[in-house]
Amino acid sequence: MPHISLKCYPKGLSESQLQQFADELTAFVGERLNTPTDYITIDYQELGEAEFKTEVWDKAIAPQADTLLRKPHYQL
Repeated sequence: MPHISLKCYPKGLSESQLQQFADELTAFVGERLNTPTDYITIDYQELGEAEFKTEVWDKAIAPQADTLLRKPHYQL
């Protein structure tokens, strides 16, 4: 039962664009992980720059840089 947590700067997506993104991401994950799409959940949060740094970079990216599946190619 995959759960995807995505946090990013505001992207200005409309509701329909966000739904399309969720549908495509769900289909991709379901196919790659051989999981029924009904079992996939997605948490999507848009954060400002300062909040992203304190809540994501400082707590989840920097301390876990060695174990991230995809490592950052930027610094904050």
